[in-house]
Amino acid sequence: MSRILKRPMFSMGGSTSAGITSGLSRRGYYDGKRVTGADILQEYGPAPRGYNVYDFLTEWGLNMASSPPMGNVIQTAAGTAREPYSKMVEGKGRAGQLEYAMRAQAHDAARAQNLATDKMSLQEKLHGEELASKKQLALIASKGDDYLRKLMARPEMIIEMAKAYSQGTNELGKSHSKGMALYDSSETYDTEQHKKGNIIKPTVGSNPDNHYMIYDKDTKQYTVNEKYFKPNRDEYNIFFDPVGENWFTVKFDADGVVQIDQEKTMITGDVEENYRDNSLMELQTYLENKREVVEDETFLNLQEEAKANILSPVPVEKIEEIKSVEIIHPTSDGTAKGTISDDYLQDYAEKNKIVFNMADFKKKGGDYAGYKLMTKTELKNKLRTENAAQTRGVENEKKKEKSRKRKAFIWFNMNLEKFEAGILTEMPGIYESYLDEYKKADKKERLKITRNE
Repeated sequence: MSRILKRPMFSMGGSTSAGITSGLSRRGYYDGKRVTGADILQEYGPAPRGYNVYDFLTEWGLNMASSPPMGNVIQTAAGTAREPYSKMVEGKGRAGQLEYAMRAQAHDAARAQNLATDKMSLQEKLHGEELASKKQLALIASKGDDYLRKLMARPEMIIEMAKAYSQGTNELGKSHSKGMALYDSSETYDTEQHKKGNIIKPTVGSNPDNHYMIYDKDTKQYTVNEKYFKPNRDEYNIFFDPVGENWFTVKFDADGVVQIDQEKTMITGDVEENYRDNSLMELQTYLENKREVVEDETFLNLQEEAKANILSPVPVEKIEEIKSVEIIHPTSDGTAKGTISDDYLQDYAEKNKIVFNMADFKKKGGDYAGYKLMTKTELKNKLRTENAAQTRGVENEKKKEKSRKRKAFIWFNMNLEKFEAGILTEMPGIYESYLDEYKKADKKERLKITRNE
């Protein structure tokens, strides 16, 4: 299987948005209040009043009353109005110039104040984002991948991680940044699948016994290392190829030579599916079913060998399942360790919306229709766990009952005669149910119970 995995390197591009600090800015945080020239003028109040029409009329009237006639009335009015009118025109011009100057100065002052506000707001914003980034990183470190998943969509996370890999020191990460980022995103978003422990992280090195990818420094090529894979160890593992950017499983031929078994490209769902990798789930289901087939074949082979060693084979009869209060699900012997039949397993799966393959899971509507995808082995283990829990609960209740009975017998030994004679007027209510059994038991039986034998 020694092959060079040649795939185009991840081409960086597109917007990285605001990264892990996206969504952290506060609404209105750096929108400082803007001022206008009118706001500045309002702070200083109105400008001083100059020589206006009212002053003109007053002075003209006084001149008309105090000046000698200058011909007719019109001539007198024109003569006395000449000087006041000149003052009014001059005052109006000065007032206009003053108003213009004040407006210009007010606009300049408003512009300067707004620039200062913008600069301060920008500094506060940058400082706020820096603090938010540090706090966010601290939260991620303390809360782990689940918190990161809530902050960032999987595609965005892949871009961020690929960028970090391309700038890092890891040889595989630098040359195949997207492939390594894809695997890291799987560790974050496919946690349930990784908890099963059969997903192998990409490792690379020069020692063929410890790494399944070998890096050739001369050719700068990465090769899947066939010497790494071992029978009875890797048949049920899933590997990720960061060069080809796909999952794969292995199998071994009759001579023990490793071969590729299944290959699947990473296929992630959308936000409604929590970005889950369906191809990874399909591979794990495939391996579970593969394991079950091998186990069934092993059992059948052992059964055939047993039959061959018996001169008069006895027909194998179907074992009826036994249900008891000590277990929830019936087994072959009525105990938690007994075998759960396939018929019961299938019936339980149908009643509880559980399917055993991806095709049925998608056909029936998946999570949104209330269905769960499990292998038969997983379901059997689940039912066995529930049986074991029920057995422990029954055993604990038996122990409590035995303890209550012992305490009741001890009380009867010490106080029953006094109670029946009326010296004691009360008997603990929890002991009353054991009174008849105590009276019927002889001294030997009473002694065994009080000694907890």
